[in-house]
Amino acid sequence: MVKHLVAKGATSITIVNRSQRRAEELAKKFPQAELTLVSLDTMMEVVGNSHLVFTSTGATEPILHQDNLKEVVSVEQGLMLFDISVPRNVATNVQDMEIVETYNVDDLKAVVAQNHASRRQMALEAEGLLEEEVEAFELWWRSLETVPTISCLRTKVESIREQELEKALSRLGTEFAEKHQEVIEALTRGIVNKILHEPMVQLRAQQDIEARQRCLQSLQMLFDLELEIEIEKQFS
Repeated sequence: MVKHLVAKGATSITIVNRSQRRAEELAKKFPQAELTLVSLDTMMEVVGNSHLVFTSTGATEPILHQDNLKEVVSVEQGLMLFDISVPRNVATNVQDMEIVETYNVDDLKAVVAQNHASRRQMALEAEGLLEEEVEAFELWWRSLETVPTISCLRTKVESIREQELEKALSRLGTEFAEKHQEVIEALTRGIVNKILHEPMVQLRAQQDIEARQRCLQSLQMLFDLELEIEIEKQFS
């Protein structure tokens, strides 16, 4: 209990215990926390000055009940009682006190069950996200086999563009070529990119493996692509 309170930022913790020696042993385990150790005969005074009280004793009868609580708990102060003892340390009649909120082991079990259900739901949502990401990754991974063909096709088309551009510029004459070369080159490059864009997008998006492989084979045959050379370039 002390470990969790310290972890949650509690700065004023009082330990009420029958044995001073055992209380001191507990305090030694938490040198970073400022624990106040008091004897059992000051219990009600401590309860009256506290906002949160956790009870965990081996008493066979309730040690907190309406009679002793109403003498120390004020309306302004209020009190939250957490009874984690079995049998219970807090009498059932305390639930009738408006200025005291009580929680027992059963209440805490319900909270734990609710948290477990919430975590299970979050786990299911996380699994759904992971499945989506795995599916997206697999699609991307399978699409990698299209890269050599696409790269080879672009290289070949780009080579044709450059050759035809060079021929056209030579026919137009030096003066015209120097003046308009950038415009004509941008024009031809744009045409090539627009022609290749849609086939490449569709090829990458093809999820059916066999259909994609048939498309790749068709491209390689129709454009007489030297795929082995292109792959060697990429890995050299």
